[in-house]
Amino acid sequence: MALEPLAHDFLSRLNSAIKKKVTVVLIGGNALSTLGLKSATEDVDIVCRSSEPIVANFCRDYVKKYKVKVEFFIDGLFKNIRIKDYLESAYPYMQDEFQNLNLKILSLPDIILTKISRSMKKDLDDVSRILHKQEIIEVELDKRFAYLLKNTIGDKSDFMDKYNNFKRLYGSLLNK
Repeated sequence: MALEPLAHDFLSRLNSAIKKKVTVVLIGGNALSTLGLKSATEDVDIVCRSSEPIVANFCRDYVKKYKVKVEFFIDGLFKNIRIKDYLESAYPYMQDEFQNLNLKILSLPDIILTKISRSMKKDLDDVSRILHKQEIIEVELDKRFAYLLKNTIGDKSDFMDKYNNFKRLYGSLLNK
């Protein structure tokens, strides 16, 4: 599992800019690329667990300086779910060069569920790619969905509708 060049550059610079250890989770296309399930992406998608303003400031400055899209979510919510709910199941990523980063990768079930929550064509293409390359157990995905749905802040019906639509379209690709 290797980081794609853009994510590596971003994380190297973030690691150098901060002094306190920060938890960073690769999400979306960066997570899929690092897991070998997608070719490199043209942006950086991360979730950070930090109350340090330097992290948000660094992300904004990086975008301005390098003209690269960086989607970052710091504490609070990501896709109407508390970030801490994603951190608990994220995979640890061993990377010795980032001393100031506790680097993780969003779990496959959570990648699938966050992509379902958006349900854009490119997200559903990614979900299909995952399901064709990885064994995803339906009951485990259902259990994770139920947990995240229960912890969704705000209206739950949209997420539920999108998940039911996903099951109708892709349910045959899940392992029973």
